Amino acid sequence: MNLHAQIIEESGKPKFAVLPIAEYESLLNELSDFDSIEDLADYLTATKIKSENKTWHTLNDVKAELGI
Repeated sequence: MNLHAQIIEESGKPKFAVLPIAEYESLLNELSDFDSIEDLADYLTATKIKSENKTWHTLNDVKAELGI
């Protein structure tokens, strides 16, 4: 999602971001699936890791490799 935010500064530093209402409502909709910001962060981390890994192993394969 590309955000088209207008940044409002105070004393030369970013203070507020103003979004078009459609983008704001879309963000609210996306975030409503998560109970906390930590859950969102965990989801984003897992998604990134999943996209970076090309080879996956079953739990049984991992146990066999570790001898457990």
